[in-house]
Amino acid sequence: MMANDLAYKIKELREVHVNDIVLHPIYRPDGLLFVKKDKKLTESIIGHLQRHFPPDYPLLVVESEEKLQAFLSSREDHEAELYEVFQKMIDVHQSYMHVPLSLELYDEQLARWNKEDGKEEAFVKQIHPHTFIPMAGIFEQTFDSARLLDRLQQINEQLNKIISKDESIFTLFSRISQYHDVLTVHSVNTTCISLMIGVALELSDEELIELAIATLFADIGFTEVPKEEFVDYLNSGKRNEALIKEHLRLSVEIISQSPFCRRKAIMYGIFDHHEEYGGTGFPNHKQKDEIHLFGRIIAIAQLYDELVGGYVREESRLSVDAIEEVWRQAGSKIDPHIFRIFLEKSRIYKIGEWVRLSNNELAQVIGFKDYVHYPVHPIVRKHNGQIYDFSTRL
Repeated sequence: MMANDLAYKIKELREVHVNDIVLHPIYRPDGLLFVKKDKKLTESIIGHLQRHFPPDYPLLVVESEEKLQAFLSSREDHEAELYEVFQKMIDVHQSYMHVPLSLELYDEQLARWNKEDGKEEAFVKQIHPHTFIPMAGIFEQTFDSARLLDRLQQINEQLNKIISKDESIFTLFSRISQYHDVLTVHSVNTTCISLMIGVALELSDEELIELAIATLFADIGFTEVPKEEFVDYLNSGKRNEALIKEHLRLSVEIISQSPFCRRKAIMYGIFDHHEEYGGTGFPNHKQKDEIHLFGRIIAIAQLYDELVGGYVREESRLSVDAIEEVWRQAGSKIDPHIFRIFLEKSRIYKIGEWVRLSNNELAQVIGFKDYVHYPVHPIVRKHNGQIYDFSTRL
């Protein structure tokens, strides 16, 4: 389907090509951001998408920078058409997602066009026009406690106000967003994950805000590293001790530009997030509770997001495989107590909940062989009645 003057196409995933430009953000099945809006697709990105979505997954694209400019300059005259196209595509995407989707997530201009009062929906992220995460939907999918959801909503609103009104913080995030898409997406996703973990740990409102800021800027030091070196670091997948130590030092130095970010908890959280629970991390080989609480939380958030996002060594895992790997590293790389508390308070792998299997098939959790020792190994029932035991993955 294509409108000639708008020059867009709806392509199935099997049809997209390198250098096609996607006209909307793409969200992972777990609800976190995968690809930013108006992003030119690379062979790597297409490979990651094929790992998470079926061949007939629809995407709205243009095929060149010239056609992107034509689309942007002509879209106001075709908003009714685009509104219908986006809504139909979102309906398809929703069937693969664990969180509710809305037009606000895909195109804020169209969402405003269809509102009589012109007001924004709650949870609209103001930190960057093209970096928007469905935090409300992720929270609702992760927790069924009204108390926790209320806290998350309040914290999210406070965070948005702080970031949008504090010029120094906004400037720091702009620095990330202008550096590299991987750093932008990873910083935003891990902030969301850290907030969920922090709420599960019953942190105070002030602590949650500080945790969110620490997570958002944990890797800002990479912006002082040449992009080629940063990309090589990601592609190699090797733990570069010198680079890790240097980016930690630079991160703390850079955020000092903001009076808000000079708080001790934020500084320590950033400086400790590459320490490992077993004492093998950097820069000081701290272990267990010697590592600042924020550092231990950020380590979990970053590990999970790296595994699903496929930023390192081009290896992208499904959410169920990523959770499994995080569980395996509990006690060595990450704090097992924090991860366990999060699992206990979340809806992840609880009886009655649905999980997506590696073949994109949904299955419902019906029980466990040993929840005490293996809470990430449920027994599930597929739609066809077939039973699958996650413990067979051991």
